[in-house]
Amino acid sequence: MVQFRNMNTSDVEHVSRFISMLNQSEESHIGYCGTDHEEIAHSLLEDVTDVSYSESFVLAYEDDKLIGVLGFDADLDHHCAEIWGPFVNTDRWDLVDTLWSKMVEQLPKEINALSMFPNKKNVPVIQLAERLAFQKTSEQAVLKFQRADCGKLIEGGATELTESYYSEMIQLHDHEFPGTYYSGQQIIERLNEHRKVFVIKNGMDLSGYIYVEAEPEFGEANIEFFAVTESERGKGIGGRLLTAALTWLFAFDTIESITLCVNASNDKAIQLYKKVGFQHVHDLCCLDKEQ
Repeated sequence: MVQFRNMNTSDVEHVSRFISMLNQSEESHIGYCGTDHEEIAHSLLEDVTDVSYSESFVLAYEDDKLIGVLGFDADLDHHCAEIWGPFVNTDRWDLVDTLWSKMVEQLPKEINALSMFPNKKNVPVIQLAERLAFQKTSEQAVLKFQRADCGKLIEGGATELTESYYSEMIQLHDHEFPGTYYSGQQIIERLNEHRKVFVIKNGMDLSGYIYVEAEPEFGEANIEFFAVTESERGKGIGGRLLTAALTWLFAFDTIESITLCVNASNDKAIQLYKKVGFQHVHDLCCLDKEQ
């Protein structure tokens, strides 16, 4: 007999390993979630905070065996939630409607938009999303750079951002990324030993910047933003900025690879990443629904 219940603290390790196992296959891969069980556990404990995992994740057990997981990561300020899953054993996909119903019952009334991020090869989740009236808003290419390819990087002359260029960096960032999750000023305030901005200058003017974050304790790193001023584009500056960021990130021994998403229609960006040494590894679908 199948039993459904909320997740609790003692489930975190088991659930993290279950998600990790299924997320390693493109046919059950969800883009919001990683493949390292320790990273997944950390995200559940530290990142799923607006609504705790104990109130946002539903588990399905059969004979004390975990066979399904579905949950959401809520952002109450923006009235939206990212759906984690469904992660269900292939032979028990018949449970998915019940899992979904039980999860939806727990959505706070403030949530009026849901998003899903399945791999294009995750056909069961894409079909579920279509049945639930989700709409595809974009396709994203996932690219990865491996530590083994560091030897191919050629020093590009970027330097770490100094205070004298704060205002130019803020202006460029806010112009290129208006209304995004970090303003230029917020990036400056976040800078520390694991969060850096690298820049390339043309005389006294800023040609471009790149903002990156490292989480060496989990072997993770993110290239968050980078931009080149319009007058300096087409001169190889983007590649030089990426090279500086990658060189710094791989100075952390625990980081073995760096993964990023880019809109699949942005051919210029994809070609730039590939030129530096990134490999195309996944294609994902962004699916959204108004509640």
